[in-house]
Amino acid sequence: MKRNTSFLWVCAAIFISLVPIAAGAGQSQLSGQDVYVVGSHAFVTGGEDGLYVVDISNPASPTRMAAVDTPGQAKGVFVISGFAYVADGTAGLQIVDISNPASPGIIGSVETPGDARSVFVFGDYACVADGPAGLQIISIRDAKRPQILATVDTPGEAHRVYVAGDHAYLADGSGGLRILDIKRPARPEIIASVTAPRDARSVFVISDYAYVADFSDGIYAIDISDPANPHIAGSVDTPGEAQGVHKLYDLLIVAAGSRGIQVIDSREPQSLRIVGAYDTPGETHSAYGLGSTVYAAGLSFGLGVFDVIDRSRLNTPGHYLFSPDR
Repeated sequence: MKRNTSFLWVCAAIFISLVPIAAGAGQSQLSGQDVYVVGSHAFVTGGEDGLYVVDISNPASPTRMAAVDTPGQAKGVFVISGFAYVADGTAGLQIVDISNPASPGIIGSVETPGDARSVFVFGDYACVADGPAGLQIISIRDAKRPQILATVDTPGEAHRVYVAGDHAYLADGSGGLRILDIKRPARPEIIASVTAPRDARSVFVISDYAYVADFSDGIYAIDISDPANPHIAGSVDTPGEAQGVHKLYDLLIVAAGSRGIQVIDSREPQSLRIVGAYDTPGETHSAYGLGSTVYAAGLSFGLGVFDVIDRSRLNTPGHYLFSPDR
């Protein structure tokens, strides 16, 4: 039965970062690459600034409470069961104990052959999108001694990975969307691909659809009801550079680079449409939605918080603060 519902949720801009910036020698703007939210904490990767932990118990006044200086360039993060798994660029995968968020520390790591850009954990394994080295599947059964189990070479550059069921969905740059069977993690196999996305940067999977952020070409909705036979169901051009995508209720929240946040109605994947947008004070790399709030990570503003309220407040100007260097 076709749903006949209207939006009850949309992003109203209450956009706040960590602490005010002060001009001075030796200070620089903080870079937010990725964000993952668990409970009252946001975990943000900041490139050369490593991983930092933000107290968001009061979303209107987030407070930076701790940081971990990783050896590489912290690009992607996934949090589960008291650990933060950090895709750390040329330093591979870093595993951070966050059982006490105020005092995080690296307990294990493994170098990868490429440029670790994102990570997704499932069971005792982590999938790492490793740039030019494709996909790495890593055993994390012993968090102190992670080991690479398998490598899958891909034709493009692996930017982001999402795992759903027995399949990994890989945003592979010029290689489009690659779908892998990972039922046997030590023997993964590419079973299908969709090459229409010309520069796939991110992917989010829910139900029968994979939503792909395709940099200059916007968002694709790909029907994956049969993972071995995917096909494009719909698409929408977005301004800027679509670098990240996250689904929240009936909305797609798109990190659109130089054009901030774009908000898309996804109730009908065959007819995606932009319903709102917010400028940000720097390039937006990633977005994460949880409950009634959207969190955005980006260059020069670190972490931004949008309160999801009602449709009448679409396009309300945001309020911005900035973050100093560490």
